[in-house]
Amino acid sequence: MDQVYDFRFPRNKSYAPRKTTMKSPIRWAGSKRQTLPKLRDLWGAGYTRYVEPFAGSASLFFDIEPQSAVLGDLNWELITALRSIRRDVELVLQCLRRIPLGEHNYYKVRGQDPTRLSPSELAARFLYLNHFCFNGLYRTNLKGQFNVPYGPPKNDSAIREDAIIAAAKALQTTELLHADFEETLNQAQHGDFVFLDPPYVMNGRRVFREYLPGSFKGTDLLRLKRVLRALDSKGAAFVITYADSVESRKLLGKWNRTRMWVRRNIAGFASDRRGYYEMLATNIDI
Repeated sequence: MDQVYDFRFPRNKSYAPRKTTMKSPIRWAGSKRQTLPKLRDLWGAGYTRYVEPFAGSASLFFDIEPQSAVLGDLNWELITALRSIRRDVELVLQCLRRIPLGEHNYYKVRGQDPTRLSPSELAARFLYLNHFCFNGLYRTNLKGQFNVPYGPPKNDSAIREDAIIAAAKALQTTELLHADFEETLNQAQHGDFVFLDPPYVMNGRRVFREYLPGSFKGTDLLRLKRVLRALDSKGAAFVITYADSVESRKLLGKWNRTRMWVRRNIAGFASDRRGYYEMLATNIDI
């Protein structure tokens, strides 16, 4: 029977303090921030390299700060932004500081054509829209145009420049690929640690966390199943998370599995946000 981890810790229990870890400068619907306590325990110093083919906010990558890594994603703007931050973070920040705040300006920036911007300007636009959009969602129309409405975070309206600078340092030894997950994982080797958090497809529909043309769909689950077997045969360790569902049990049935309770953060109002179980599977002995 699958073991259940519930991250809603008892209020009256004390926990040993942990050293401060880096946070991703990117907001992302469905990120792994809630489950980092479990995920980071599976990482160890003995691994050669960290590989993540569905990067998104890369919250686990920034949390553990591996010395060598490969991050891949189909989102061209995301990868271009990360490359620009890595190459010249001060120039990106200069561009970011020039963008005026407010809802009216948000929609003016959203209406820009990113292909007409320099890499640093594109990175600044991406960070700006990501911070001030509704719930950190990434969604485009069929033309690939970002169309998430304005919705800045309630607790902190300021973009943290220190987090962007720290991210630039962490990315210095990281290869960044604008690529399909299978292309990224073809680089995985013996001794690597691979973390996969693909978009969730259940009962023929996607559980909304992001949308862009050509993104992950139901037919990709068979490819993903083959890739997991290939990783195991290479001697690469992998950890994958997926919504607890019929699809995940078919996909992950042969691997070590556990369930994790997480809170759904997509709904517009806190009262509408419910919890659900995610499946974690790995070829590591846990």
